[in-house]
Amino acid sequence: MSKCPNCGIETDGKFCPQCGSFVPQPAAERAAAPNPTYTAPVIVNANQDTRIPEQYRPLSPWAYFGYSLLFSIPIVGFILLIVYSFNDSNLNRRNYARSFWCALLISVIIALITLGIFLLAGGSFREIFDNAGRYYY
Repeated sequence: MSKCPNCGIETDGKFCPQCGSFVPQPAAERAAAPNPTYTAPVIVNANQDTRIPEQYRPLSPWAYFGYSLLFSIPIVGFILLIVYSFNDSNLNRRNYARSFWCALLISVIIALITLGIFLLAGGSFREIFDNAGRYYY
């Protein structure tokens, strides 16, 4: 119990119920509250963390760049793209190979549609370019 310095009433709280002024707590009660301690978080590189299994280890940005170059090689890249799309040794590499495969298929489909449009409209393009040098008076 503490005594209010203003009106002298004894109270258990931090403020006096009669006058509302601050009631200082005894030193024994203040020392009982533990001081919080802060420990800095440990920053661990996910590629070097040994707790992550090899199957789930993330790829570095340079690995993505290297795999993009590797998959862009005409025949060898296509074969490795198929192999890595079905390989389970690293799921991140497998998912990247599958996404590269989807992007490759989408680009081939867009190229075929564009080629078809130019072949269908080829007759009208030919007429435009054949008559480009002629002047009508």
